[in-house]
Amino acid sequence: MKKALLIIVSILLNQVAYPQCTTTNATGCQCKDSTQTDCDLLPDITISWYAILNYAGGPNEFSQTGNGVDNGRLKVTGATPNIGRGPLNIVGQWDSASTTWGRFLCGTDTVIAPISNFTCPNGNPLPKLLPSQRIYHKSGNTMTSWLRVTGPVNYQGGTQLYNDEWGIFSLRIQDPLEPDPRKWSIVGTGHKLGYCLMDYYTCSGAPHHCKDTNFIYNYGTTMVNGDFPNWQLGGGSYSCSPKSQGISSGYEDVYNENLDGMWINIPPGTCNGQYWIVYEVDPHNYFLEEDETNNYTAVPYTLTQQSPPGNPSISITPDRSANLCTGEQLKLTATAGTAYQWSTGETTQSIWATSGSYSVTVTNYCGTATASFTIDSSMTPVPVITEDTVCVGTSASLTATGTHVQWFDSSGAVVHTGNSFTTPVLASTTSYYVQDRVEYPGSLSKTGKFDNTGGGAYSSTSNYLLFDVYRPLKIKSAKVYANGAGNRTIILSNEIGIYQQAVTVNIPNGTSRIDLNFDVTPGKNYSLRLYGNVDLFRNNAGVNYPYTMTDTLSITGSSAGSSFYYYFYDWEVEVGGTTCTSAQVPVTAYVESCTGIFENMDLSNNFSVFPNPSSGSFTFQIIMPETADLTIKVLDLTGRAIYSKDVSNASGQYATDITLFHAAKGIYTLDVLIGARHYVRKLVIQ
Repeated sequence: MKKALLIIVSILLNQVAYPQCTTTNATGCQCKDSTQTDCDLLPDITISWYAILNYAGGPNEFSQTGNGVDNGRLKVTGATPNIGRGPLNIVGQWDSASTTWGRFLCGTDTVIAPISNFTCPNGNPLPKLLPSQRIYHKSGNTMTSWLRVTGPVNYQGGTQLYNDEWGIFSLRIQDPLEPDPRKWSIVGTGHKLGYCLMDYYTCSGAPHHCKDTNFIYNYGTTMVNGDFPNWQLGGGSYSCSPKSQGISSGYEDVYNENLDGMWINIPPGTCNGQYWIVYEVDPHNYFLEEDETNNYTAVPYTLTQQSPPGNPSISITPDRSANLCTGEQLKLTATAGTAYQWSTGETTQSIWATSGSYSVTVTNYCGTATASFTIDSSMTPVPVITEDTVCVGTSASLTATGTHVQWFDSSGAVVHTGNSFTTPVLASTTSYYVQDRVEYPGSLSKTGKFDNTGGGAYSSTSNYLLFDVYRPLKIKSAKVYANGAGNRTIILSNEIGIYQQAVTVNIPNGTSRIDLNFDVTPGKNYSLRLYGNVDLFRNNAGVNYPYTMTDTLSITGSSAGSSFYYYFYDWEVEVGGTTCTSAQVPVTAYVESCTGIFENMDLSNNFSVFPNPSSGSFTFQIIMPETADLTIKVLDLTGRAIYSKDVSNASGQYATDITLFHAAKGIYTLDVLIGARHYVRKLVIQ
């Protein structure tokens, strides 16, 4: 249940307040510019600073120990009033011909298909759902609407409608010189996957939540129902329907702090003091609004359940593997503070760095301390190429040095893998592009339950393992026990269940090790999930959490509790590895017109005839090395010509149709005369 209790205040009293402004009648609707009569009626979603501080008693802070899963959490509530002239209406699926349909994103391909248990036809294991935003349009007294496809969101195989990171929230240290709180130093973060946008309260029913200016703390004029010229446009009854949900004009939705995901993770070692909670809604601007600049707010909050001042612990965290390729940079972020001093002279929380050693001194509520960090470097490969010059109508031989060489055509499609590439027959000068890749391994370690000893059974539930990551790493492989061979799709999800990466593996029956190769950045409560077919072994005894690699990774539990261990055993983890890929280097096959080649060159591979067999209609195609005359004949079994065509000055790629509809079914001979040489092919009419 999304909310424990739905309190509707004033709806019945106001249902008929604006009878001429509905989703079917625009007579009484008002544009943002009240002088206009033709406009889109857009929502304007804000986030209430008053609700963060006061709803459900305000934020709820937990110490780092003794609170179970709530250790180190700061729980927050997000109320999102719509103060715009139109509703926020999201359409996730629609019905047609007894089928419920959705729009999906498979890599770069868009697919419309039945919504339930969709899999990408192009093999992409991680489909995303593409919902639409319905926008109402006033044209005089007439109301129409149009659909605008929004950004891709999470899809979990069923009929739900999710909104990835509907809210993101963070604990920060104020910078008095920076007016935008979204640029202040970050202590800890959290984010919410919204699965139901609904009309939870009217603005009159949620005192002080709706304000004309909500993004400035302790500021703004409170708005009530009568302040909205198009109040209740949208119907005032949006709920958890996956087909249509949203927030009407003059209404708000509320995500209570007791709901899953509504918390900020406070890092261990954070000290008590004055911080700010910064909350942003629709951070990716998936939805079109009247004002895209007011979707955030910030409120002060004092931590009291963390460490006392003293014993500062400072660290530097890279945004990915600290083994760089030539010319690359990575982002180094220090523990949050009130002041920073990097060895580079920079004074911000994060810097961009190349290979080398770095240090930073940070002052925060715990005190002042220094941390250091080293970035390694690996060479980016540079392929050494050999080009070729050939005659028209022949193939070129191109080469490139490298370890894992791939060749691409001008459209970016892979045409060959390997150091040597023989091109197709060419009619003109053609450029290809070659790229090399070198893999530099890092250090390998293993963690997790080693095998499936102890009680357990094969299972097909959707339960999963939970784990924390402390530095960038790659989960290379894991051991599984399968009850039957077949494809399984394994998905890496973040703390709130948004899919990050996926791989489909054909797992044999019995015990096997499967490749995953998931690159993971630091974070809490990641999960490894399965989609579709499962039927793998899991333990319900002999389990002993946590399974830890010091300062790297810890498998902390499962979605079904500490007595269960799900599916993935003996993890192989790599730290510090990287893959360096070269730029695409152009390689040209130069094609020239060569004189006197007809007597010295076999052109039998230069022409084709298709389809063959056919019902009597063929296409003849040839690449000519130079300009010349040619004769095309079709002979029956007696040698009689039933078709003949002379072509003068054929050059480059030449094609013509051969029509033999009056010929009897059977076998014929195609005779092509070029210079003094004949080339023959068998034709079949069926």
